[in-house]
Amino acid sequence: MDFDHRAKEWDSDPVKIERAKAFAENIAAHIQPGPEWKAMEFGCGTGQVSFFLKDFFYRIILVDNSQGMIEVLREKIGNQKINKMQPYLMDVFRDALPEKNLDVIYTLMTLHHIPELEKALDIFHDAIAPEGYLCIGDLVKEDGSFHNFAPDFRGHHGFSREYLKGLLEKKGFREISHEIFFEIEKKEEGKSRKYPVFNMIAQKKTAQKQ
Repeated sequence: MDFDHRAKEWDSDPVKIERAKAFAENIAAHIQPGPEWKAMEFGCGTGQVSFFLKDFFYRIILVDNSQGMIEVLREKIGNQKINKMQPYLMDVFRDALPEKNLDVIYTLMTLHHIPELEKALDIFHDAIAPEGYLCIGDLVKEDGSFHNFAPDFRGHHGFSREYLKGLLEKKGFREISHEIFFEIEKKEEGKSRKYPVFNMIAQKKTAQKQ
């Protein structure tokens, strides 16, 4: 999927804005961030989620591998003169993260695009501070119809709670919350279909909390 060419129109979709706001509200309600906390948004796009969360954190790192998205994000940050949001154009599978010991990593509608899911979770685990949080907003497992428009799609058709929970536990996290917070409605050939979106919040285990 060519996110570079879609970047300039990304924020014009009110459904995406509504989805980002709902995700941000769900995160804030469950983890109640502290004023000195550092966060990272993975697959940040134009930073929609982080703009809703910026007042909850001391600093937010925003990471994406789409140059178009990062360019739009940098322009938005500059226009609003926000110093606490720092965007990075990078591929986390090749480039080291700019910072570790993060209190929270959150990601919305990104992980289903990533075939190397276990590797991504390893990177997150390494970057999160002990007892820090990972918040995954993504599609409930579906039949593959969500990406009918993208025949070259090679990712995941959403995730079941059981599968993702098991994978997170394997990687050193424990699930603390799982909620459906949004539904995406798509219409094709006169038919309407809804795709639920969940937020799974997991906490990095410590030696005492295995």
